[in-house]
Amino acid sequence: MVVYVNIIINVSEKNYETISGEYFPLNWGMELHKKYKTYELHPYDENNVFCFGRGVLPIIGGNRLIFSFKSPLWEGFHFSAMGGAGYQFKDTGLKNVGIIGKCEKPSLLVINGEYKENNSIEIDYIDMEDYVKNYTNIYDLNNYILDKFKDKNYRALIVGPSSINSNMGAVLSQTVRNGKFVEGSEDWAARGGIGSALYKAHNILGIVYYGDKNNPLNNEEKELKSKLKSIVEEYYKMPLTKVIMEGTKKYRFDKEINTGGTFGCNYVSLKDKTPMFNWKMIYMSKEERTELHNKLLTYFVGKFNEESTNPKKWTNCGEPCPVLCKKYRLDGLKVDYEPYSANGPQIGIFDIHATDKVVHRIDATGYDAIEMGELLSWVFELLDIGLLKPEEVGINKPKFSPSDFKTEEDILNNSNYNSSQAVELINIIAFEKNEIGKILALGKRKASQIFNDKFKDRLKEGEKFEDYAVYIPFGASGEMGPTLYWAIGNFMPYLIQGKYLTHYKYGVFFEPEKLSQLSVGRTLEEATIENLGICRFHRVWINPVIKDLVNEITDIDLEENTRNLIKDIYEYNKKICSNPHKIESNRVKDIIALGSEEFGDEKWSKLFKEDRDKYIDEYVKRAMSEYSKLLDIDWNMQV
Repeated sequence: MVVYVNIIINVSEKNYETISGEYFPLNWGMELHKKYKTYELHPYDENNVFCFGRGVLPIIGGNRLIFSFKSPLWEGFHFSAMGGAGYQFKDTGLKNVGIIGKCEKPSLLVINGEYKENNSIEIDYIDMEDYVKNYTNIYDLNNYILDKFKDKNYRALIVGPSSINSNMGAVLSQTVRNGKFVEGSEDWAARGGIGSALYKAHNILGIVYYGDKNNPLNNEEKELKSKLKSIVEEYYKMPLTKVIMEGTKKYRFDKEINTGGTFGCNYVSLKDKTPMFNWKMIYMSKEERTELHNKLLTYFVGKFNEESTNPKKWTNCGEPCPVLCKKYRLDGLKVDYEPYSANGPQIGIFDIHATDKVVHRIDATGYDAIEMGELLSWVFELLDIGLLKPEEVGINKPKFSPSDFKTEEDILNNSNYNSSQAVELINIIAFEKNEIGKILALGKRKASQIFNDKFKDRLKEGEKFEDYAVYIPFGASGEMGPTLYWAIGNFMPYLIQGKYLTHYKYGVFFEPEKLSQLSVGRTLEEATIENLGICRFHRVWINPVIKDLVNEITDIDLEENTRNLIKDIYEYNKKICSNPHKIESNRVKDIIALGSEEFGDEKWSKLFKEDRDKYIDEYVKRAMSEYSKLLDIDWNMQV
């Protein structure tokens, strides 16, 4: 049996207690959130316990660090994952950590797990009060920590200035090797405002941890690693490395399409379904969308291949993994599909070099790049149609029509123009430079609720600011921007959205019951691998053997444990919000309704044309009824 060491750190009292027991990371998080009744608390209450734990399977792809928290954006239970960060964390001898309380001053929390005879963990704090006063760039903090700890085999989890003033802060970590950062290796845990929860609830600017590679507590894991490898090789009748390479082609390099990674492969496969202009591509003809997509293949994918794929600027997240999924370019700029989609074509940028500037500024301020891109695209459209004024936002009106991107000159000039406006708006929001910036820092839905009152004289009868925003609602003011696929499952008010716990296949339309059947299957699969700390890029090869692997470390019934976890999340969220919220954005309703027509479902297309709002409600109600039945919960929508 693998040794489990779990601790709860009280940063107010500067002590910790050891908790015995065998916990997978998400089970650990849920256990503590129930213990501290965080469903009763504001997300920024010091008892909103911040939890993280490492993968439980010592196998390639099994070294993720899994975080759980009450989200300041979603406002319910949420979780996020970070690749590779669990690989160094194992040297501390710890499995799981919970943080409660609030540091008196902004601080770095230091976990010293260097082995001692009594197996004790040393916790230290570094006062960052003066540092925070002039904090503008997360990479400066990254370098600051490197200077202090480069003689240790450390890893750091840090938040940016966005976590101080917004609900959308993320957590950054980067691999350190031989006292230097590994180029292109940065990783983010971002969805749900995780960085904001860490800083605003606990006054923690970052967590630094290190230990011993030869920690005796990990001896059993070393032995187990060989057993797990044998199980995989016996099942597939081939070496583990070959199994991994065959199961992860998309994330490395696909010879058939001559590109790789989520960025290259997704743009090639999505074609005209690629989100653009705050999802306004749903109103365009197939020909118009195709024309724009072809420009992306040239100015996005073409340049990406030239600068990353062809010279093989690839690395991994920090564990010894052969997939090398991280693609980087130029000065170490890491490129992934969703951050570049959200801050590229979604905001009217069709040149990757212009998007670089936006994504780099988002990263430097420490935002969730997907959520910020969705916010920027919404604001750009509000400026374009006149519901917000340039002088009150603090930027110029963007170029936000397909007609602005016809020629090569248009593409380059207008992409750079929109890029400069986006960068300025990011700074306005991050540093609360004006009243609108302060409101936007709350997120699209909360901002809409304020704007509806503040600018009610600008609205037509029945019109609302949220009609142009794309999000899934939760409760009175919670929200989550979807993943960047025109997939109907992305917009259902399931227990957790913004991740892949849904059927996110684009370009297809199903009966609501079928959609939820597929979504529940995905929910159980994704929650299982997340709870085990497994990288989802490895899911294709690991899923067939996952039960056998887990049986080597525990007698926990994997399927039963996952279903109980989902029920726990349901019971937690039910205490905050009694029922799933109706879809309230006209744009989201149109994404669903026009999707039915685009994807060839004549029945639902006809119904939506007859009475869109009525049949959207019916569709969602039926989807949620089936979702509830299959998960044995009561997450039914009231119409």
